[in-house]
Amino acid sequence: MINFEFRYAEQFIVALALTTITVFTHSFGMNWVRSYFRRVHSLAKVRGPSRRHQLLMVGIVGIMMGTHFIEVNIWALFYWLRGVVPDRLSAIYFSVASYTTIGANGITLADHWRGIDGFEAMAAMLMFGWSTAVLAAVVVKLHSLDD
Repeated sequence: MINFEFRYAEQFIVALALTTITVFTHSFGMNWVRSYFRRVHSLAKVRGPSRRHQLLMVGIVGIMMGTHFIEVNIWALFYWLRGVVPDRLSAIYFSVASYTTIGANGITLADHWRGIDGFEAMAAMLMFGWSTAVLAAVVVKLHSLDD
């Protein structure tokens, strides 16, 4: 029983460190979204609202997807460097499956690290929620500008 608790305590500490890096990365990405919104919004007078909305939504979703991809790679780098998975591509594949909460990717982890993917999924759900909140705020702002 003690070994079980220690294993997950260690995973939690590692996951907390990786989540901290993920949060900083996500914060940077969401700040980039804010800057992009302001820049494209200022072009509205020249190009009109329909074009502005298209540019905003495509750009914002692109920034968000890029941010999430970087976050996947943060976790994948850990998996690869610690030898949790056999190679770099497997690390990315495993991380994508864990981050998106798909799971069941055919990669079996050693007992010592079994469960780390659940911590990655928890962090990812928070990051997806944050992105969704920002995207919703953008949509509300755009609709209020049209009124």
